[in-house]
Amino acid sequence: MKNNLKFILAYSLLLISIASCKNENKPVEEQTNTAKEPPREMYLNQIKKLEEEMHKSAQLNNVTGNLAIKAYSDYVLFFPNDTVAPDYLFKAAEIATATQQYPQALIYYQNITSKYPNYKLIQESLYLQGYLLDNFLNEDAKAKLIYEEVIQKYPASAYANDAKAAIKNLGKSDEELIKEFKKKNGEK
Repeated sequence: MKNNLKFILAYSLLLISIASCKNENKPVEEQTNTAKEPPREMYLNQIKKLEEEMHKSAQLNNVTGNLAIKAYSDYVLFFPNDTVAPDYLFKAAEIATATQQYPQALIYYQNITSKYPNYKLIQESLYLQGYLLDNFLNEDAKAKLIYEEVIQKYPASAYANDAKAAIKNLGKSDEELIKEFKKKNGEK
């Protein structure tokens, strides 16, 4: 019996040492990445709760909006190849726009167009970059370049028509636009 116990103890120690040697041979990054990869469901549940919270009210709460932006961003960071990743970036951009975080919204739309070129809302994502630059960030020259890219890449789309109209109005004040509208419609 003592021999069996010694054998089992020795065998257990051998297995433990072999297992630890195998782990030591892995690069440090690989050891930490596999050990610290967050569970996908945890992020999805958090996103679901935040979306439910946002849909309860007609007006977006900035705190909840910022939490949702972070949840979407974190999900995309950890699961960039998931099919919902570009959707989450788009939602983050929409919320950032709604909460007047225009530079951040622009970055999300840029990430969509650079990392997800086959995304179903790629045309809109590109156009909205120009829109943000034009209407909120006062970057008319950059907006014009984006609008021209929309026209070049998607000439038959509604966004191309909107981009053409936006280019005509770049740099004009609200008063100038109102005057032009009235003149066009025969008003004084």
